Amino acid sequence: MHDSSSCNRRFPAPAIYHEHSYRQSNNRPCRPGYYSSSYELDRPPGHSHKSPNFVIQLRSGNRRINRYALDDLIEKLPFAPRSSFVFSKGFLSGSLMYDQWSETLEVIVKLWRMRLSGSHSFTPWVKRNVEVPSDEDELKARVKMVFLEELKGLLVEGELLQKWEKKLELLRDEICELSRLLKNRNNLRVCNEFLKKREGLEKESDLIRKRIEEFKRGIECIIQQLEETSLEEEEGGSRVFKIGTVFDWSKMHCLMMRECRRLDDGLPIFAFRQQILRQIHYQQVTVLIGETGAGKSTQLVQFLADCGVTGNGSIVCTQPRKLAANSLAQRVKQESEGCYEDTSIICYPSYSSGHKFDSKVVFMTDHCLLQHYMVDKTLSKISCIIVDEAHERSLDTDLLLALIKNLLLQRLDLRLVIMSATADAAQLADYFFGCGTFHVAGRTFPVDIEYVPCESTGCLGVGPISSYVYDVVKMVTEIHETEGEGTILAFLTSQIEVEWACEKFQTLSAISLPLHGKLSYEEQHRVFLSYPGKRKVIFTTNVAETSLTIPGVKYVVDSGMVKESRFEPGTCMNILRICKVSQSSAKQRAGRAGRTGPGRCYRLYSESDFEGMSHHQEPEIRKVHLGVAVLRILALGIKNVHDFDFVDAPSPKAIEMATRNLVQLGAVWKKDDAYELTIEGHKIIKLGIEPRLGKLILSCFNQHLSREGVVLAAVMASSSSIFCRVGSEGDKLKSDCLKVQFCHPNGDLFTLLSVYKEWEAVPKEGKNAWCWDNSINAKSMRRCQETVQELEACLKSELNIIVASYWHWDPQMHTEHDETLKRIILSSLAENVAMYSGYDQLGYEVALSEKYIQLHPSCSLLNFDRRPTWVVFGEILSAANEYLVCVTAFEFSSLSALSPSPLFNFLVMDAQKLEKKVLTGFGSMLLKRFCGKSNSSVNNLVSRIRTKYTDERIGIQVNVGKNEVLLYASSSDMESVLGQVNDALEYESKLLQNECLEKCLFSGGSAASASVALFGAGAIVKHLELKKRILAVDIFHSNTKAVDDKELLMFLERNTSGDICAVHKSSGTGHDNEENRWGRVTFLSPDAAKQAMLLNQLECSGGFLKVVPSRSVFCNDQKQFSSVLRTRVNWPRRCCNGVAIVKCEPNDVGFMVKDFSVVMIGGNTIRSKPSNKYSDSIVISGLNTDHSEAEVLEVLSGVTDGKILDFFFVRGSAVENPPVAACEEALRREISPFMPKNVQSIRVQVFQPEPKDTYMRASIMFDGSFHLEAAKALEHIDGKVLSGCLPWQKIRCQQQFHSSVSCPAPVYHVIRNQLDSLLPCLQRRNGVECNLERNENGSYRVKIAASATKIVAELRRPLEQLMKGKIVDHVGISLTVVQLLFSREGNNIMKMVQQETGTYILFDRHSLSVRIFGSSDKIEMAERKFVNSLLALHESKQLEVHLRGGLLPLDLMKRVVQSFGPDLSGLKLKVPDAEFSLNTKRHCISVKGTKDMKQKVEEIISEIAQSGLPSRMMDDETDCPICLCELEDAYRLEGCTHTFCRSCLLEQCESAIRSREGFPLCCMHKGCGAHILVSDLRSLLSSDKLEELFRASLGAFVAASAGLYRFCPSPDCPSVYHVTESGEVGAPFVCGACYVETCTSCHLEYHPYISCEKYKEFKNNPDFSLEEWAKGKENVKKCPVCGFTIEKVDGCNHIECKCGKHVCWVCLVFFSSSDDCYNHLRSLHQAIM
Repeated sequence: MHDSSSCNRRFPAPAIYHEHSYRQSNNRPCRPGYYSSSYELDRPPGHSHKSPNFVIQLRSGNRRINRYALDDLIEKLPFAPRSSFVFSKGFLSGSLMYDQWSETLEVIVKLWRMRLSGSHSFTPWVKRNVEVPSDEDELKARVKMVFLEELKGLLVEGELLQKWEKKLELLRDEICELSRLLKNRNNLRVCNEFLKKREGLEKESDLIRKRIEEFKRGIECIIQQLEETSLEEEEGGSRVFKIGTVFDWSKMHCLMMRECRRLDDGLPIFAFRQQILRQIHYQQVTVLIGETGAGKSTQLVQFLADCGVTGNGSIVCTQPRKLAANSLAQRVKQESEGCYEDTSIICYPSYSSGHKFDSKVVFMTDHCLLQHYMVDKTLSKISCIIVDEAHERSLDTDLLLALIKNLLLQRLDLRLVIMSATADAAQLADYFFGCGTFHVAGRTFPVDIEYVPCESTGCLGVGPISSYVYDVVKMVTEIHETEGEGTILAFLTSQIEVEWACEKFQTLSAISLPLHGKLSYEEQHRVFLSYPGKRKVIFTTNVAETSLTIPGVKYVVDSGMVKESRFEPGTCMNILRICKVSQSSAKQRAGRAGRTGPGRCYRLYSESDFEGMSHHQEPEIRKVHLGVAVLRILALGIKNVHDFDFVDAPSPKAIEMATRNLVQLGAVWKKDDAYELTIEGHKIIKLGIEPRLGKLILSCFNQHLSREGVVLAAVMASSSSIFCRVGSEGDKLKSDCLKVQFCHPNGDLFTLLSVYKEWEAVPKEGKNAWCWDNSINAKSMRRCQETVQELEACLKSELNIIVASYWHWDPQMHTEHDETLKRIILSSLAENVAMYSGYDQLGYEVALSEKYIQLHPSCSLLNFDRRPTWVVFGEILSAANEYLVCVTAFEFSSLSALSPSPLFNFLVMDAQKLEKKVLTGFGSMLLKRFCGKSNSSVNNLVSRIRTKYTDERIGIQVNVGKNEVLLYASSSDMESVLGQVNDALEYESKLLQNECLEKCLFSGGSAASASVALFGAGAIVKHLELKKRILAVDIFHSNTKAVDDKELLMFLERNTSGDICAVHKSSGTGHDNEENRWGRVTFLSPDAAKQAMLLNQLECSGGFLKVVPSRSVFCNDQKQFSSVLRTRVNWPRRCCNGVAIVKCEPNDVGFMVKDFSVVMIGGNTIRSKPSNKYSDSIVISGLNTDHSEAEVLEVLSGVTDGKILDFFFVRGSAVENPPVAACEEALRREISPFMPKNVQSIRVQVFQPEPKDTYMRASIMFDGSFHLEAAKALEHIDGKVLSGCLPWQKIRCQQQFHSSVSCPAPVYHVIRNQLDSLLPCLQRRNGVECNLERNENGSYRVKIAASATKIVAELRRPLEQLMKGKIVDHVGISLTVVQLLFSREGNNIMKMVQQETGTYILFDRHSLSVRIFGSSDKIEMAERKFVNSLLALHESKQLEVHLRGGLLPLDLMKRVVQSFGPDLSGLKLKVPDAEFSLNTKRHCISVKGTKDMKQKVEEIISEIAQSGLPSRMMDDETDCPICLCELEDAYRLEGCTHTFCRSCLLEQCESAIRSREGFPLCCMHKGCGAHILVSDLRSLLSSDKLEELFRASLGAFVAASAGLYRFCPSPDCPSVYHVTESGEVGAPFVCGACYVETCTSCHLEYHPYISCEKYKEFKNNPDFSLEEWAKGKENVKKCPVCGFTIEKVDGCNHIECKCGKHVCWVCLVFFSSSDDCYNHLRSLHQAIM
């Protein structure tokens, strides 16, 4: 077969073919008979054989046929060929040789019939060697008949049509059935479901019906054109196909097949083809709104190409992105294969002036079409423009629409179709002269939406990776593990996030693929491929929201975020930030899951978040810098940009800023009040790139640095993705070290330039390995190379500029090219200038916006530990904070050389820089207190200073590690600021000097009953309070949140003329949970405390004070009980009148009165009678006042069967009670015998009663570990009368015992699950209450109540185990090691362990203890990791070599990396036994080895630095003033900041404890003598040692008191009493510890009613008083045997002594028996009387 254009066509011979010959007889069809031998030729048969008259070529494109398949095909033909050939290459698959035209004709017809029936896939083509004119007509007629038969068969009995008509009929039946069901009685819900289902079926039915009709219309159109009958005009006058008069049967077949596929594919737009074409035919502009899945992007261009309604020009379809343009072009090519010429569908992803637009369909980006418009302003070769994805409203789209609108008025033949899924159709229609709109319903399968808001705990974003990226990867992993087959499409915001997610998601059963706009076409195309046996998981940016239909997507994960660059006219800055998507974008993303089947979309945000999103995304023209747009508009000759007809006009300020920027770049200039393009501006327009990049390239070319300029422009576009910093923390640190070798002191652009230069020099086959070895993103480098090549081609074609292939700039040498490049970069980014404020926390002041922004942590300048005064940056990145990125340093002098001058006053900026002043010589504790909790104190000070001097830039930075304070202020304010800071530091120093520990001399009691010593600096007792006067007060403030702590303390000192020695802020829990309680303040003297109590209701610090004596016990030696058991006791303070009231049921009154009438209580018969006043009461009288209510109630309950509802005494007036302190001591005296000796186990507090109170109340707190002893003690005191109280004031113990276990809020969140399961188990016990409460400060506590102390203890045990955590107790964790937790590295260790183990680590900064909370298995793992990490940090801290500071060169770290490699392997060769790691953030090398190895490393580094490094590094290695040896485990004293060996200071304390001498403890540094502060003692000594030191100091204090104080005479009793002055009567001292009474004058037992002298005589001679008594008494004598004094009162003279002898009273003769004595009396004295 051939047409007129192919009669003389010659076909090149294939390289390889196989020939077979056949023998025929009588011209009848026959099967192949004899075969000649098969052989291969390297060319067609030559002249030795006669050429056939006709050759039937079997054309197949890339499809091949083998010999056997061809033979099978030949068997089915009516005539066998003379010979045949099979070809293995080329566009021919085989050929058949014939000599007779009749045979050839029949075979051609047969082959076409077989082709149309699907028996083979080859296109038959005839090559004639014998020409007969009628042959062509005959062939055309015969083949046409074959096609007509097939086409008409499709309409009558085609299987495809019957299939869809049958489906339509089924749908109609289903609709009828639903209609029938709706007539029945159904509830409302069922009716709604039926209605909704019927509505959906009706829509589907209508769509199928329309598709069938459109299919028939298309087939009939082909039939009519084949029959060449006069085609009746369709309504609207347009045909769906325009075939022409010359028939290409292959194309005709492809059209038929495509039409069948269109019906079967079911794309909704196919049903509306005729209507859409009619509207486009009659209207110049059409807005086509096609929902997701309608098929508009792929089908409309084919509809237009088929019908020819748009004329002979090209149909251009624009896309916002290259990826979409490429993929759509490939998809349309695939769908329309064979329907058009091979070059009919092409894609121009990048602009070139060489584009010819001679193809039927052209896909390109809107940017490329804009560039073409700048060259051809009539778009002469284009007949129709389709602007797709108009809803994205990109800057290029809006500008293109505005330009086309004007062009439409000039070219009435031009057609414009605006397509979108979600755009505002009304707005676009109004803009284009009120044009028509057409809506096409989408064909999406149902998509289930699941809202899965994620809370990332411990997974905070690290570096460039935000927390939502972790959530996306987690969700994708969960879907892959739990859901069925189907591709997963996950939306992220940037290339870095996409590639990080691909690396993190690794599994054997799936393949992760990236998709973003910076991938090459081949890389992008991978997402469309199939991977048998593996699930596709695609991580993409928003490029996959529209246009692309990725096969098999069933699951979509929507992060709900998008990265966008926004130009803020107010700050004149481009801000790159991550923000929420619009609702339309979220719907588009969800629609990706329903393109090819039902799917599910997981939205990682809540439904309320979705409702709060904007409906449509804002047009880009209102968000971005308008430099490119304004330049293009001016290039079109429009003088006033404000008059340009924008779709959505940007703000006038944005236009003004863009114009001003173009003037600054030298692209435009002002002439006669209008702006015109300069020569450079015209060049930038031709390049079609950002004006600043155009300026950069052209300026570099002018300075003969063309290579550098093109590369700079390319790397700027990919600056954020060139360095890879992903993976584990170790991987990131390795990446940081590798980056150092490329870092350039001029900044980021120079660093990127050096990376590209080195990468370019690597051979092609080694580039990927080089990138991997240096942690460089190979894809980004290839994209940079592609950009460089595009720019080179563009420069050559548009500006005739040849870019040099060599480099002038050398990163290893500083030459004039460095300065030239810096000046060019500055001139290109002149609006993006920033000046260093002088204060690290402020960062850089952006010149135009006057905002202060930090350098990005990845900035190359930070690797040189420098912050240049002036920098220029690429853009501002807005994440959690704002950062300057792509930063380059430049010299101040370059600003004055800028032309035109910059838009800011750089001279004024330079003059307003902050000065810096360093204050040193402070202790770390002083600085910590100066800062306050969470830096609150220093922040308050800064706030006051800023307000006073009206300068928000003033700053105070405290570096505790270096013991220095840095001040930042302007030169005019610096002296005043310095004065205020010094005042604050001096006050803190005074508080530290005066700080004392409140030490109780014995345990127990309350503030009212305790004897307290103030143990202060020098380890001396500064005050001993034995008179129980108040030293501490509780402070209440009407506005505690607004209190300035320092202001309050200074107010107290000012108004009391006393020094404060201790401050304890309220914690908000327990006793501290009182309303408006600020805290507790202790003074050095009782007088100052007394004066403080006079400050009630005075105004201070924004509120009113309330000062009361402190009732809390806060002795520093009082250890916290391991568990606390609380109970309450009371005793009456009003006496019973002998009358009581019994409450009962009214019906019981009568018989209960009778029951009570015979009762005796305490020997008295009581009287009872009904109450005259109340019908339910009985009056009991005649009671003994000494009885308690409990005793009486017990008796009454035992004599009656009636139910006593209530019982109480009628009491009189209150009696005078002993003082509260006396009651407390009496209670302790009663309880103490039951508690362990010398162990602090109880605390007693008696509450001051109110006048109306009936009872005295007290609270007793026991150490819960002694719960059995507590129970015995309470049983003992129940019913007792305290010393000093009246007999009826009997104690009654509460029968309910209380306790609680608390934990901070972070601990609760870790143990919540375990606690939730534990509490129900505890609550199930009888008589137990267990309740979880949240305190005001956010902490949690479990309150316990039970009827027995043992039960409370049992309940506490599991709660404590869970809520108190485990204390880290490891032999290697010394105080020095623990103090590392104050550092950032230590804090990072805690965070890391918490994150990895799911535990919480609590570091007590006062006790320096560490607790770990969580489940037992997790605690064990966390403790192991924590200890190992902290010890490793301590070891590394001991052996660190610093690479910055002092006189060290700024690039020392880079020199080290260049000398020894990023992994310091070269250094290991010099010091082989050591291990090294480089910390780029801290600029130091950690050495694992000995100190000698460290010293060797320092010497090596010193040689590299070529400076006096070793001496500087050894400055700190001084000698200890005590042992005169090198410092070991150095400790710096707070007061004087002198440094000692820790062990030497401990020995000094031990010596004082042993000898009880050496007080006060002073600094031993020569000439110092400063007292060692309490803060030092607490840091150096354990609590037990500190107690020993106090006892030794107290002993020294008593010994040095010259007899003023003495210890209690009881052995080992810690109490001290004040000795009575000479001449005064000694008062009794009742010891609160042992309760012995002592005379304070003679120090013997207390002896009332007798003088000390007499008592001493009695003490020395026990019989002294007896002798005095016996003097002068005749009836008193002594026993002659034992000397015992005998008194004879009356009776006989026989006396028996206690010694057993019988004595004669008259003569004092003694006998052994009474008989002998009586005989003596009778015989000698004649009488016994």
